[in-house]
Amino acid sequence: MLATTKRILFSAPILLALAALGWGGNTIAARVAVGEVSPMMLVSIRWLMVSIMLITIYPRAIREALFTYRDKWPWLLGMGFGLSGFNIMFYLAAHSTSAINLGLMQSSIPAIIMLLGLVIFRIPVTGLQFIGLLIAMTGAVIVIAKGSLDTILTLTFNHGDLIMMIGCVCYAGYTLGLSKRPPVNSIIMMGILSIFAFIASVPFTIGEALANTMIFPSMTGWLVLLYVAIVPSFLSQVWFMQGVDRIGSGKAGMFTNLVPVFSALLGIRLLNEQMGLYHLISLAMVFTGLYIAQRR
Repeated sequence: MLATTKRILFSAPILLALAALGWGGNTIAARVAVGEVSPMMLVSIRWLMVSIMLITIYPRAIREALFTYRDKWPWLLGMGFGLSGFNIMFYLAAHSTSAINLGLMQSSIPAIIMLLGLVIFRIPVTGLQFIGLLIAMTGAVIVIAKGSLDTILTLTFNHGDLIMMIGCVCYAGYTLGLSKRPPVNSIIMMGILSIFAFIASVPFTIGEALANTMIFPSMTGWLVLLYVAIVPSFLSQVWFMQGVDRIGSGKAGMFTNLVPVFSALLGIRLLNEQMGLYHLISLAMVFTGLYIAQRR
């Protein structure tokens, strides 16, 4: 009984759903962070905090892994840019585009993953995966657009939308890159990636300082940083990597469709937004799509 429960709790769907929940909370944190800490500062400090936390807990393991796989440093730096790149673009875009547009851009990540996987790595896409992808993405679009077709049809793309799309490409590349990572424990790998994500974010933070747009964290900003360092930056990343290990990047990427759904649910609970019928329809479609995409 205990073994069965443990197997269920640590199954790929549960791990990936938890990862999506953590990232959904990051959307709420991003809204709270506006005016409390600047985007580049937020990204740099969050990865610095994760790095310090993991190096403190696993100093020897991380040091040995860095030395053993020093030939992978260029790959790790690329992964760092993918990870920090998405975060930077997300927080930047949030200042110049609507929440609806941001959600729609994030919903495109699974499609970008499959497209890049097919083009670059020749990863085949099955018919069921494609059908599941369409159903899940449709569900995500419904909740982001609040069930309004007019909202979808009248979207206009500004530079914020384009910035977010670049961020989605960064994360799609990062997700695909995870399948090529060295055989290192997920937590140790997260520690290494957090170091390179911090390194990758530093030039952007310097640029923010030179542009005189940097906002040092307020008390609220530090609370946001504490959350994003522990949950979306650490726990969600580890859960996602474990999910990729179990079912592959293509199927794991499908679970990013849950992020806008969880964002909406958390907004209802924490920001007193109203629950509508379209939320329930969206949830049903996303979970149905994910189920179909995982069938062989």
